[in-house]
Amino acid sequence: MIITQSTKVEKLIQFAKRAARSTAPVLLTGESGTGKELFAQLIHQSSPRSEHPFVPVNCAAIAENLFESELFGHEKGAFSGAIMTREGRFEVARGGTLFLDEVGEIPLPLQSKLLRVLESKTFERVGSSQTLEHDVRIVAATNRDLKLAVEEGEFRLDLLHRINVLNIEIPPLRKRISDIPLLAMHFLDLFRSENQIRIEGFDSTAMKTLAKHDWPGNIRELRNVIHRACVLTDQPRITAEYLGLESSAVEQPVEGKTPPQEPNLPSQWLHMNLEEVERKIITAAIEAFGNRQVVADKLGISPRTLTNKIRRYREADSEPEAA
Repeated sequence: MIITQSTKVEKLIQFAKRAARSTAPVLLTGESGTGKELFAQLIHQSSPRSEHPFVPVNCAAIAENLFESELFGHEKGAFSGAIMTREGRFEVARGGTLFLDEVGEIPLPLQSKLLRVLESKTFERVGSSQTLEHDVRIVAATNRDLKLAVEEGEFRLDLLHRINVLNIEIPPLRKRISDIPLLAMHFLDLFRSENQIRIEGFDSTAMKTLAKHDWPGNIRELRNVIHRACVLTDQPRITAEYLGLESSAVEQPVEGKTPPQEPNLPSQWLHMNLEEVERKIITAAIEAFGNRQVVADKLGISPRTLTNKIRRYREADSEPEAA
């Protein structure tokens, strides 16, 4: 599940769903921890292949001498330790989607073999001369600049062209600040049971700290921070001290530069569920700006999305619609 209220991310979700209808390879790009595997799963689940396997492969975690065996399988006795015949990932994923995560880490000598398999749709298990056909949809992901890797001789240009038919670049968390409260509350819901104390939410300082952090590890880092805080906190609301982000979150003033305004999040909002928090934010923005287009711009959502949300609120309790 991709949690967002960012207009840009919502557009990427819609693009991914359209891309899912085809068989064209998709390359997901973006920093580590931005949720590339979630987009890969979305593409698979939205495709005609959804009833077949989704098989992820972390290319960076496979030893070079085992790469062929992992992808294409091997016959019994093909090498020392091959005590039985084993299917590779291309066979396991038959009819479904093969997700090549960290594709930029595939050793250069093996890239030509992968390219041949993708172009011919055939392969041989290690130690076998029998040619097998494959039927898989390729979705790849990388946090590297593959064009730069090509220039530096670390990645094949023809393989890049083969896997980069459709490209989805996922923005880092620092460029989708409006998603931080939603994601923080989502992870809180996941982990609050790991503490004997019933955790209701965050205090205002903790939420401001989350909003100000740069998040070099993106959503994965946010998840880990919330998980740790849920384990360590000893009170109903998580405070900034349990986040471990104070030093990176506090921005020192620069002479002649106006410091950024801190988010003004009332503390009573911070123990509500996601829908309640979102409604309070939208209602406060409507009261502050009055104009729907301005509110949509300020919140980073489309006017249509804002209209739909306001309509739901009005239908729920007859609240007046914004101008």
